[in-house]
Amino acid sequence: MPSLEQKQRRASIPEIVGAWLHIWTPPRDARVPPVPWRGLAIGAVAVALITGAALAIMIPRIDETKAANAERARAEKARVLAAHRARVIRNQRPRTGAAAALAPGADSTPDEREAARASLLDRVEADIFADAKARSARGELRPVIGPTTCERAVATPASGPLGVFDCFVVTTRIEATERNLPGALGYPFRAVLDYSDFSYRWCKVEQIPGEKLVSTPDEVTLLPPVCRGPKA
Repeated sequence: MPSLEQKQRRASIPEIVGAWLHIWTPPRDARVPPVPWRGLAIGAVAVALITGAALAIMIPRIDETKAANAERARAEKARVLAAHRARVIRNQRPRTGAAAALAPGADSTPDEREAARASLLDRVEADIFADAKARSARGELRPVIGPTTCERAVATPASGPLGVFDCFVVTTRIEATERNLPGALGYPFRAVLDYSDFSYRWCKVEQIPGEKLVSTPDEVTLLPPVCRGPKA
């Protein structure tokens, strides 16, 4: 008559592991060998040694890769910033004009001088609109429909030899609806009028980008000095 040990079958690997982990109770006919603690200890030491050696090789390489990636990112940002700065400088390049024929005479009245300055501003608005249309024809701007309107720039002198104006050229009109007010989209410009000789200059204003391209104030490209004008 066969013994109990002879009647037992060797448990399968999942059954053995389940029994070792105490998550499965083997039936009476399943023979589960004892846990090979010595072998497991030797295996754990071997795995630890192999893992340590692998980490000793991999960690410096990972650090080198991170440093290389960071350097590439810095170089790419510098390249993009340089290209952005060059584009802004080109787009903000000053334009100039003059309308000496509109200047009032030496014996003109205050009303005549004011009317002459208003006529000069009309000329500036017309020149800015012509400039915007030329840029649009070259593909630098979206099509403009006008008009161009200019208002005295905030915190600039209301009197004196120079007038500083913020101007706006319309590209799209927004009609009023039940949900929104009327408005317009377009491009900003800055104009500086010199009343001493009725000359003027203007610059297109490039807005600060909103895609985190410029992250610090020293990366902002300001308007050329001739288009900034004096502060009040």
